Amino acid sequence: QNTDNENNDTSKNEDKKDEIKSNEQNTETTENAVQNEINTSTTVTENSGNQYFAELRLERDKMYSQMLESYQKILSNSQISETQKEISENEIKKINDTRNAIMIAENLIKNKGFQDLIIFINGDSISIIVKAKELKEEQIAQIQNIISRELKGEIENIHISNKE
Repeated sequence: QNTDNENNDTSKNEDKKDEIKSNEQNTETTENAVQNEINTSTTVTENSGNQYFAELRLERDKMYSQMLESYQKILSNSQISETQKEISENEIKKINDTRNAIMIAENLIKNKGFQDLIIFINGDSISIIVKAKELKEEQIAQIQNIISRELKGEIENIHISNKE
């Protein structure tokens, strides 16, 4: 009978060891999951700034594409007068010129050491959002200089802000 008790004790001890080992593995898995979550949230925070600029750029490009499409439809309509076609052609040229000027200005500003930015033009008003914690006077002057040169903007119509 002693042997049966010893076997039971040994079996119970092995069950306890397995349970402890299982708990240790679960703890490691939980710790890894928490660390992965921390890493992921850090990445999301870092990417959210990049995503902000990417989403705005996408919206801006979509707007210009829709405008171009509208003018292209006018051009392809055979019932439109020559004057209306000429107006549409001029608007298409203006949109393409604006898009090119924005692209050049953004690249020139990035070349000054800024990680990212977006430019919006609304009539005479030009808004620039730069990815930066803060902007120094010298940086603002550089941006204004590029914008006034490339986009023909008046200094009083150039609005610069920063976003982390």
